[in-house]
Amino acid sequence: MMQQATLMKSSVWSQNRTQPSVLIGVGNDHTKQYGIRFVRDFFCQDELAKFTLFHLQNAKTLQLPGTDERSASAKETVAEEFLARTGEQLSCLVTAQASLKQVGISSNRLALLSRLQTHSKAWDLMDEAANGNHDALVLGKRGKSWFESMINGSTDITKEVIEQSCARPIWLAPSSIHGRRNVLLCVDGSRSSRNITEHVAQVVASNPMHTITVLHVAPGKKYTTASPSVAFLNKQSRNQRKAQCFISKTSHQVVADAVALLVANGVEESVIRTQLMHSNDPASVIMETSDQGNFAVVAMGRSGTGNSFMRHMLMGSSVAHVWKKLDNACLWLSC
Repeated sequence: MMQQATLMKSSVWSQNRTQPSVLIGVGNDHTKQYGIRFVRDFFCQDELAKFTLFHLQNAKTLQLPGTDERSASAKETVAEEFLARTGEQLSCLVTAQASLKQVGISSNRLALLSRLQTHSKAWDLMDEAANGNHDALVLGKRGKSWFESMINGSTDITKEVIEQSCARPIWLAPSSIHGRRNVLLCVDGSRSSRNITEHVAQVVASNPMHTITVLHVAPGKKYTTASPSVAFLNKQSRNQRKAQCFISKTSHQVVADAVALLVANGVEESVIRTQLMHSNDPASVIMETSDQGNFAVVAMGRSGTGNSFMRHMLMGSSVAHVWKKLDNACLWLSC
């Protein structure tokens, strides 16, 4: 008999933890579990992170009498009573759990969470990510559709929803990463760039399977320089930097600062690579680099330099272009 999914009101993970806690949105369609597929391929071993598989139940799907007239809290109580009384088996959660266990992720690192939907699915997912002590929210096709609505200015996407979406980093998973490995970390010195750098360090520092390539694309005519080593960036003198007139001091500093932040957050220098490029079309450079390097993850800050609300909360143009075109790597975004 199929194991019944555990029903919880909140995440079970303690705040006193060293490993990241990842919230994965799980839908009803077993064939479109993009978030689960990404986690399987990217982590594919135990003791690297803890995962909460989160499913939202619709009151109409559950056929609960009178739920349309009830408050949000009352709806949740009715749904829990319904599930407990009937032994409703959330097969989508159980299937997703079994899929992760197949690659060696143990049961004590997997939690199952089901709730009645009280707002939009996007809002409820982001609310759990922010208030449930999670470090990232993994979304599949639903996440891409939501971001499309945000960029297109949908009336459903209010300022409050946008602010909520910035509470935790969001991972937009593709249908498959096809055996890809490693993380392409795109940096520009902005606040959101520093935030995503810290997030990458938190997730990847304990994962021996992946390297991190720090990429900075500076404005100008397109070309690539030889990637300097971490030691080179750390030891290079001021005069040496001036001698390299084709790469500005600012560009070197952006990369050096990102490397220092990774190391300060526990990443070994031996797994860090760097790449400096010039182009007036950074999104295309990022896409080309991702394809050429066969990266599993492209990590970016959601906004560029600047302090305006719209720039910080929505997306910079480069991020929007990458998000629209990237279909074979997972996009990690942070405000």
